[in-house]
Amino acid sequence: MNESQALQRAAWAGAASIVLLVAAVALCYLVGVDDASMSDTDILKRLNDDGRQAAAGIGVPVLAAGVALLLWFATGLRRVLDRLSGGDPLAHAIVPAAALLGGLMITGVSLDVGSAFAAWSDEFTPDPNTTRALGMAGQVLALTGLIGGGVIVAVTTRIAQQARALPRWAVWVSYAVVVLCLSGFWSGGMASIAFALWLIGAVVGVLRASREALTT
Repeated sequence: MNESQALQRAAWAGAASIVLLVAAVALCYLVGVDDASMSDTDILKRLNDDGRQAAAGIGVPVLAAGVALLLWFATGLRRVLDRLSGGDPLAHAIVPAAALLGGLMITGVSLDVGSAFAAWSDEFTPDPNTTRALGMAGQVLALTGLIGGGVIVAVTTRIAQQARALPRWAVWVSYAVVVLCLSGFWSGGMASIAFALWLIGAVVGVLRASREALTT
């Protein structure tokens, strides 16, 4: 496989990861508790709904697949940054940062949906307060994982800025995304949206790099 093909496949893996991650979060949200003020009745209704439980059961492996594809994309992005920087060691932070993001996302979502899975057992007695606490803990963990996303954005932006590969407005927008990602839980979910939009731009950038590699 030549360089162009490797980058192209990594870019498409990144695009697929965005779709899968969004789908997984949407499926798991059906049983999760992301609001501490949710009533006990609503929480118990979510836990005892077979359809919602089945959707969350699908969502967790979809999330894992999305994280795996994100790591594939991260390796491609690192190769692009290596070429831009001439081998700057800073580029090697990309893959561990993606692993941090993915690992905390999986852990957070698992905490959030754990009570719903346990509710399949007749021996389980649902407790809204426990479910509420686990849901909020999962949300905090998952949003803290955006620190990894912030590292990905910061490293990519810094190297692209030094190589003069980004216009000034894109640099400032990217650094704003970094600030949102580092704020994690306190961003109120805005960081997740901002990072997803930035990731789409990064996928486009890797696709362009694959075309340039084809002509060189």
